[in-house]
Amino acid sequence: MAVLINLLLTVFSSLLFFLAHPNFLFAEGFGFLGFLCLVPVFMLIRRTSLKTAWIYGFIYGAISYGLFSNWLANFNPYTIYLGLPVFGVILALVFELMRAASRLFPDRDFHAMALVWLIYEFLKTKGFLGYPYGIIGYTQWNVGVLIQSASFGGVWWVSLLCVTASTLIAYLVRLFLDPKERKGGVLCVISRFWKERRILTSAFFALMGFTVVYGIVRLNVGDGKCTEVSLACIQNNTDSNKYGFEVYLRDVEKLKELSEKALEENPKLDFIIWPETAVVPPFVYNYQSRSEPKRYAMVCDLVDFMSVTDSCFVFGNQSTVDNGGEYMDDYNSVLVFDTRRKNVNPPVPETYYKIHLVPFTEYFPYDRLFPWLYDKLLMGDTHLWTPGTEAKVFNERGISFSTPICFEDTFGSLCRTFVKNGARCFFNLSNDSWSGSANCQMQHLSMAVFRSVENAVPTARATASGATCLIDSRGRISGTLDFFKADYLSGSISVPDEYSPTAYNALGDWLPVLEIILAAASLVYGIVRLIYRQKKAGRATLKNRGKRGRM
Repeated sequence: MAVLINLLLTVFSSLLFFLAHPNFLFAEGFGFLGFLCLVPVFMLIRRTSLKTAWIYGFIYGAISYGLFSNWLANFNPYTIYLGLPVFGVILALVFELMRAASRLFPDRDFHAMALVWLIYEFLKTKGFLGYPYGIIGYTQWNVGVLIQSASFGGVWWVSLLCVTASTLIAYLVRLFLDPKERKGGVLCVISRFWKERRILTSAFFALMGFTVVYGIVRLNVGDGKCTEVSLACIQNNTDSNKYGFEVYLRDVEKLKELSEKALEENPKLDFIIWPETAVVPPFVYNYQSRSEPKRYAMVCDLVDFMSVTDSCFVFGNQSTVDNGGEYMDDYNSVLVFDTRRKNVNPPVPETYYKIHLVPFTEYFPYDRLFPWLYDKLLMGDTHLWTPGTEAKVFNERGISFSTPICFEDTFGSLCRTFVKNGARCFFNLSNDSWSGSANCQMQHLSMAVFRSVENAVPTARATASGATCLIDSRGRISGTLDFFKADYLSGSISVPDEYSPTAYNALGDWLPVLEIILAAASLVYGIVRLIYRQKKAGRATLKNRGKRGRM
């Protein structure tokens, strides 16, 4: 019976996690579940032992991320088959650490588990395998009042509120499930709860009150004097699973057609933004080499198209660069052309090379350590790129902007670097069409919103199939185009003339760093206390034995 209850708690908690985020059943997700989804996790871990906690962690990781990231299977079935065990192993380790923490601090077990979870969320975004999807704070992406707190604490502040709420609710549920406590009635349980958790409860409501008031104020305070920038974001609804010159040419023709419609509507557009790898054949390389007549003709036609407009074109391209070695480097890049700079004909674009590449599908740095896997990736449905090194800031049409490519706008630290380097708005170029999934694109959008709030800068998103939209500096979304539909979005964004750094932009991920320091200090304290208690118990045992001996 105990095992059955544990399994039910595991499945239930996985479903809450899944439903809290945008998902394939409910497009926007149920954000309020973000405050509840860890309650059964905490209850579950408290019922397990160190020998069994990892089993339920593995099951939880596989189910929760299998449902949440179901769209991985649309890219490649092997991705989901490999991904589920990886998620399972990671969560198995997290559950073990949470169980160990609860045993070290039995009087504050839920809080100890919460601290482990918060640190896990931060660490899962780091390194080659960094995966920001699924952070609980992102469940609040459309709650404007709450997410304003990201401007000083990042998404981590919102996660802190959600996870702390789960700890308090879990403790209250625990009291209600205790037969001794229930005998006294509801008021008795609440009284016991307040007596034992009044400090944390008071702190939580104080932080929540501060967050709400801060959010209301921030939503009603502008950025001061701003420059209005007119632009069009083009969504050409490409099919990432189709290749070949004819496909590439068709995509470019569709992009030109939609751009012409946007220009008819507003001939004075400052920017026209196309998605990630909107133009696949390396633009400058094919123009200069002229080794493939069809590709050269396509590039020339596009040069002619841009030359007769007074707009600045920003689009994704595969750039091939001669590094002077045996092989040329391929980059996932953004090209910026502006007739006012006279860099269109001949094409000499300003260029950004994607820094944070998607692991395994875009980048694999361990070719010497795992040559067999590297060769398999090259033979599969992947294109391995060279990572860029510069967090590039463009200066065009009186504004400075950066162009995080697709996956990059899910990382707060990288977008913060762009702004610290001088960017005052983001043009995000994405292509999630390979997922064939609206919920994948909604999950991506839910993270992009935070990048604007964290740095108090607007974002224009041009995507291949969704979610193309405009996001202001407070995270408010406007003009979202329908998914999987070729269309364009004309509008404007307000770029602040004088930028005042947010606390997050100035200090970065200070909150999770503080949580790690707190966890380290707590660990030392817990171990010292445990050793002291064991020695004290040992002395008491010897003393009692001595008394019995004299008797």
